[in-house]
Amino acid sequence: MKIKKGEIYFALLVLFFISWTVLIYYISPESIIEKIGITNSYLIIFATCVMGGISIMFPIPYYLLVFTFAAGGGNPILLGIFAGIGLAVGDSTSYLFGYHGGKLIPKLYQKMSRKITKKIMSSPEWARNLILFTWGAVTPFPNDILIVPLGLMRYPYKKTIIPIGLGNIVFNTAVAFAGAYGFHLMGLI
Repeated sequence: MKIKKGEIYFALLVLFFISWTVLIYYISPESIIEKIGITNSYLIIFATCVMGGISIMFPIPYYLLVFTFAAGGGNPILLGIFAGIGLAVGDSTSYLFGYHGGKLIPKLYQKMSRKITKKIMSSPEWARNLILFTWGAVTPFPNDILIVPLGLMRYPYKKTIIPIGLGNIVFNTAVAFAGAYGFHLMGLI
């Protein structure tokens, strides 16, 4: 029986979630923040989110760090901003991949991409911005699903990254507030 790369990635992701859960069970978020420092937590969030944005179609569960650092005393608004900006920086590589790597993208994906972008492009500009913002603010799916096709179709970079980036800031700020207040409301800390 041959093991596929996707299965290995999924197993590693499950292992990471389990490890993180055990870590948080035995080491409080406050202890983690105390060891790394508040300022370093923002830099770690930024760097992790850049890496998460760079990893095309394989998300890094950065939001666990956002949640944990907020539960440990980090400022939820700053964590959300650093995470959102980090994702926008990382997602820029996905846009560039779509924009310049069109010949490398499989034909089936190009066909699906055209369908996605055709739907988005047929909407008025305010609706396109709302779609991209909502994608970043609400959906748990990787931004690459939209960003690569928009790059492939040469949709302007600023009109792509800014709404999705603002949506990511909202999403991560909500995750941070859930970490800051959710743990305390549940009596976990």
